[in-house]
Amino acid sequence: MRVNYKIIQARDFIKAKPTGEIDLDESKKLLGQLAKMEQIIGDHEILMDLRETYGHMDHADLFELVLELGRHKEAFRSKIAVIARDDEQFNKAVFLEMCANIDRFTVMAFTDFEKATNWLQSSEGIQDLWA
Repeated sequence: MRVNYKIIQARDFIKAKPTGEIDLDESKKLLGQLAKMEQIIGDHEILMDLRETYGHMDHADLFELVLELGRHKEAFRSKIAVIARDDEQFNKAVFLEMCANIDRFTVMAFTDFEKATNWLQSSEGIQDLWA
């Protein structure tokens, strides 16, 4: 079965304060607006690309952003792929993956775009990674 997915680039919703810290309230607001706009388009999965995000974003910030997407889960089917750089950012994404697989949607961290899109298009969840 072919599944559509929508790529959300971090630069589309992550806003920073002058100190370099993430402006979490503004970022969540923008992410919520993006989710509502995507809901109009139709049934798809979400690919959140964080690879070009720099600055101070801690585990809690990332978790809050995915929870914000979860508040709008009617805008997507059931999966969120998070693509991160292969550094500390990926470690944060894996932590997010472990914490966020709740509330009828699944989060999976990747460093490879093709693996992320293959997972989004698969019919299963986490089990696909070990098949």
